[in-house]
This record gives sequence, C-alpha cells and structure tokens, in this order.
Amino acid sequence: MKLTLCLVGLFLSISSFSQEIENIPAPDFVNTIYAVINDKLVALEKKEASTKVKTKAGTFVPYVGLLAAGTKESLFIKDAKSPVRFNTNSIKFIYEPSVMVDPEQSVKIIPFESENRKDQRIVQTGTSSAFRSKSNEIPKVPFTYRKYKEKYIIIEIDNVPSGEYGIVFTSNDYSNLNTNLKYQLFGIN
Repeated sequence: MKLTLCLVGLFLSISSFSQEIENIPAPDFVNTIYAVINDKLVALEKKEASTKVKTKAGTFVPYVGLLAAGTKESLFIKDAKSPVRFNTNSIKFIYEPSVMVDPEQSVKIIPFESENRKDQRIVQTGTSSAFRSKSNEIPKVPFTYRKYKEKYIIIEIDNVPSGEYGIVFTSNDYSNLNTNLKYQLFGIN
C-alpha cells in the first residue's frame, strides 16, 4: 500500500513538473504563427506581398543583330519595418497546422531587405536576360522545430541578426513563393 502511494505521488510530481516547464497557451487560429514571449502569445504582422518586375535597359549587340535586355523579379511588402519588433535574436514561435506535415518542408522564414527610401521590404526572387533566366537562391533562416501537445508545432530560431523577416507556408520547394503571398512578419532590433 505504501509503495503504491509513493509511486502515485512520484508520478504526480513528475507530471506536474513537466507541465511547469512549458505552459504555452493554445493559438487562436489554424496556420497563424504566434511568437511566444514569457509564455504569452504575440501575433505577428500579416500582409500580402506583391511581385515587382524591373526591366533593365536594352543594348543592341552589333554584328549579331540582337537587342539584349533583362528583368529582375522581386517580392515586396509595403512599409520598410514591421510594427512587431523583438529585442532578442532567439525567438520561439507556435502554430497549429491545418495538416500535420514536416515544417522543414512547409515553413520558410525569409529575411527581407528594408528599403527606407521607398518604405518597403524586398527580396529578389529571379533575374532573366535575352540569353538566360535564373531563379535566385532565396535566403532562408534555419530553425529547429518540435511537436507540442500533439497538435501544435513549436519553431525556434537562434542567433538571427537584426532585420526584417517574413514567415510563409510553402510547398516542398520555393515554387509558390510568388503565388502564395500571405506573409507573417516581424522585425528584430
């Protein structure tokens, strides 16, 4: 009898201790990413990105009879800085996926370049010329992830430099970065 009571007491203390380690509230919406700051959820800025194509000036190539010109394709978001700011370079995020898939395949954290003069954030996605077309290797922020309470995903980023960032749900590659333009945004001071 004493052994049973001791085992029950030990089990209860272990389970209550493990619950105290992380007590993160549940996100309100599916596929909405929240930052976890002091066990409270902070909603990220949500905006749609637009695509922009700049045409480079053409040059006539003598003896060949070609007009060589090119384009530069970018994604941009209005406002140079996100109003959602963090003073740390290590952040924990949580979300409830609509379908439980590997976050490494479905979530991309992308650094944006802030252009204060034009009041926008931008990332270049590709270039082309009369002779070739090239899709840029879009930089991404590495992260770790784990399941939380069987239906949530926790994403953690560490040692991220100050700047502007966007999180987007994608397919297995970057092919839909230009079609899925809904970004969840934040900045690091």
